[in-house]
Amino acid sequence: MGELYDLEQARNLKAAQRCFGRWERRLGHTPAAGDKVTDLPDLVLGRLAELDSEATLAIYDLVLGVRGWGAGERFIYLESKPKMEALDAFFFVADQVRFELMRRLGWVEDLAGEHHSLLELAARPLDIQAGFQPKVPRLIPAYHRYQELKERLFLEPGAVVRSLIPEALLVFRRRVVEGAQEEPPGPLKDPPRS
Repeated sequence: MGELYDLEQARNLKAAQRCFGRWERRLGHTPAAGDKVTDLPDLVLGRLAELDSEATLAIYDLVLGVRGWGAGERFIYLESKPKMEALDAFFFVADQVRFELMRRLGWVEDLAGEHHSLLELAARPLDIQAGFQPKVPRLIPAYHRYQELKERLFLEPGAVVRSLIPEALLVFRRRVVEGAQEEPPGPLKDPPRS
C-alpha cells in the first residue's frame, strides 16, 4: 500500500527550502516552514530589524523565493511590475519584523506576524493587510512615552508606531548584547515552541 503525502505540507517544505536556504549563511539560523516572526531567536530578529546588507538579502530571499523568482540578489534584475510586488512584500515583512521587536520590548500588541508564518507574510502581504485589524500594532499604555503620544495615536497610529523604530532598535540591541554577555558562547538557539 502506498504512503499518503500531504501536498500542502510538501509545497511548504519546498518553499521553505527556496526561501530559507541561504539564511544559515546570512543570519546563522534557518527557520522551519511554519515559523512566524515570533519564533525567531532574538539575535536573528535583531539582525533582520537592523536591515544590514545580509538581513536585507535574507528578506529578499524570502520574498523572491516564495514566488519562485530566485535568490535575494536577483531583486535588482526584476522587471518593473514584479519588482514593485517584491518591494511591497519586502516592506511588509520588514515592518512585521520590527513590530515583533517592539512587541518583545512590551511596547505594542496585535500584529499580523503573530498569526501568519513568514512564508505567508511574504506570499500574501496585500491579503493579510486588507484582512487584519489593526493595520499597525497598538501601542500599549506601558510604553514610557504613551501619554505624550496618545493624541497623535488617534490621528496617525501608523506614523507614531513607525517613529519608534529607531528607539526600539537601540533598546533591543542593548538588551540582546547584555543577554548575550550573561549566556555562555555557543550557537544560536531557537526559542521554545508553544
